[in-house]
Amino acid sequence: MAPRRFTPTNDRMIRDAVKAALVSRHADDDAVIVEELKTARGSGRLDIAVINGKLEGVEIKSDLDTLSRLGRQATYFGGAADKMTLVVGDRHLNNAVTMVPDWWSIVKATAKTSGEIHLKTLRRGRINKHLDPEALTFLLEREELVILLERFGLDSGIRTAPYSELSRRAMGAIRKQNLAAEVRSLLKRRAEFQKSFEIGAFGRNTVICTQRVD
Repeated sequence: MAPRRFTPTNDRMIRDAVKAALVSRHADDDAVIVEELKTARGSGRLDIAVINGKLEGVEIKSDLDTLSRLGRQATYFGGAADKMTLVVGDRHLNNAVTMVPDWWSIVKATAKTSGEIHLKTLRRGRINKHLDPEALTFLLEREELVILLERFGLDSGIRTAPYSELSRRAMGAIRKQNLAAEVRSLLKRRAEFQKSFEIGAFGRNTVICTQRVD
């Protein structure tokens, strides 16, 4: 019997399959699903993120990708996401697993000859216990940081300050648990606003789960 022909996965194939699975899973949740969420002030981007009571990130590494940035991405995401999942093609599976923390979930993506993607969970991760206040503030745009400070009455005399100063005030004065909750709220607000007005790829690709129409 001839061996099954290997069909390499690509980013779009995996992204579409993962996003469809997440939309189905969160259909009745007060959640938004976004693509290319900037982290570390734009130095990194989460391929897909689910924002509700937690921030869950998904990083995709298809068979056609390289792993050259994965170590750096794991650092960027490790301080900002409550949960992380690596979705990886067969070609990079063994190497990629060693490059991410053990609290990440691992999902293998395999392409069938029909082009359909099969997703298999190999490891169920844990909640991240090491959220970093700076990484959380670095998820926000400057105007969102001002809104954050305003919500806590911390914006006096600083509204026109540089981003770094706004971030330091937020980190120094807001408890991490409250900071994380407010950051999630502001990210959802951004996603809903940009979705409403179809602003850029971010808005067009956002799914508002409670408004989803089958």
